[in-house]
Amino acid sequence: MKIIRALEKHTHGNQTFHVEILYPGTNLGKNDTGFLTIGRIDHALFKPPGLVPMHPHQDDEIFSYIRSGKMIHMDSTGKKEHLNNSYMMLMNAGSGISHEESAEEDVEMLQIFMRPSENDLPPQVQFNQFENVFSENIWRLVAGNRADSPLKLRVETNIFDIRLQKDKVVEIPEWNEEFINFIYCFNGGIKIGNEIIAKGNSVILEENLPLKATTESDLVLFQIKKDAKYSETGMFSGNKFH
Repeated sequence: MKIIRALEKHTHGNQTFHVEILYPGTNLGKNDTGFLTIGRIDHALFKPPGLVPMHPHQDDEIFSYIRSGKMIHMDSTGKKEHLNNSYMMLMNAGSGISHEESAEEDVEMLQIFMRPSENDLPPQVQFNQFENVFSENIWRLVAGNRADSPLKLRVETNIFDIRLQKDKVVEIPEWNEEFINFIYCFNGGIKIGNEIIAKGNSVILEENLPLKATTESDLVLFQIKKDAKYSETGMFSGNKFH
């Protein structure tokens, strides 16, 4: 088990847009700022009248994982959508896409930059209306490369989420030694073995240990194929700081 604490993240922003950036590879002492198929994870607070103006992406798979609030998305494919904590988006930037975001209500979210299996893929933007905001005490597949993924990633990784009530215990879903499990604690706190994983902390699990909620907790799980092929040259997910 390897733990990355919230204090190790890089903080940027102002009163309308505040972001804590996790470069998981750097925190693990690697030359690569990412960790396998995860390029970086931004934990963002975004408030009206905040605007992130139109800007480009290339060779990133960008998952807007919203847990509270509302924002407006516009992009170079002509799409305009109102996003919230049950209507979420995945941009597969591929050969190139531009977008802008504006806050309608106070937003707390993760902007997750995944690394595609190869560069210069066709750009596309996906949206999905989830039936529920939270998945209570049951792991929910939200994005991945499986056929039943609500949002499709073009790399061998699946992303799950769960809301765990206090004192509830869960196992890693579909445990398989071909995968590495990377958990991000969005809210609350969990106990794994003798370790407490608090809000903003991450943990890498290569052994099948139960997770126990010390309080109501929201978790995001990345199941990464150990031999997954991925690009290291994405505009934001590549091997460099921004």
